[in-house]
Amino acid sequence: MSENKPMTIVEFLEARIAADERAIMKLAETDRRPVLSVAITVNHPQRLLAECAAKRAILDLYERHRENRDARRSPRARAAEDERAAQDRRTQEARTSVAEDALRALAAVYAAHPDYQQEWSA
Repeated sequence: MSENKPMTIVEFLEARIAADERAIMKLAETDRRPVLSVAITVNHPQRLLAECAAKRAILDLYERHRENRDARRSPRARAAEDERAAQDRRTQEARTSVAEDALRALAAVYAAHPDYQQEWSA
C-alpha cells in the first residue's frame, strides 16, 4: 500500500482555481444572480476569470523563483559561487520567500476547505 503524499500549496491552489473557474462558467451560463455579496455578479464572468488568471500567474512566478532558488542551492553551484553568486543566491532566496508568502495569502481564502493545511497559515 502506498502512502498518500500531502498536497502541496501549489497543487491545492491549482485545484481551487480550477474549481472556481468551473463554478464561474456554470453560473454565467445558467444564472444571473450575484456570485458574491459585493457588486461582482455573474454578468461579469470575465472579471472573475481574470482574477483566476492572475492567481495562476502568481503560481507561475512562485514556481520560477523556486526552481531558480533550488538550482542555486545545489552543491555544485554552492561550491563554485563567488561573492556575486552568493549575493544572487540570497536575492533569489528572498524572492522565493516573498512568493511563498503570496501563496499563503491566496490559500487563506480557502482555509475552510478540507484539503487546506494549517501549516500554510504561518
